[in-house]
Amino acid sequence: MFRFKESIKVSYKRQGYIYFTSLNYSSLNKEKQQKIISLCRECGGEHSKALFKAVTTETPLDLICDTHYISKATIYRIMREYYERFPQSL
Repeated sequence: MFRFKESIKVSYKRQGYIYFTSLNYSSLNKEKQQKIISLCRECGGEHSKALFKAVTTETPLDLICDTHYISKATIYRIMREYYERFPQSL
C-alpha cells in the first residue's frame, strides 16, 4: 500500500509515481527495467537485491530485512536514496 513518506524529499505525487512505476516493474519494457536494476545497484550497493525486492514487490519490509540480514534503518536509507535519485522520465 502506498504511503507518503515525509522523510523523503520528493513530493506526494512524485512518490506515488515512483512507487507504482516500480511496483509494475514486470510490465515495463526491458530498457526501463534495466534503469530500475541499475538504480537499485547504485543506491543499494551490497544490499541491491533487498532494495529491488522492496521497491518492486509488496513484500513486508520486516521480511526483506530478515531474509537479507539488514536493518530497517539501512533499508529505509537506501529506499530514500532510490526515491530521490529516480529518473524524471522512466
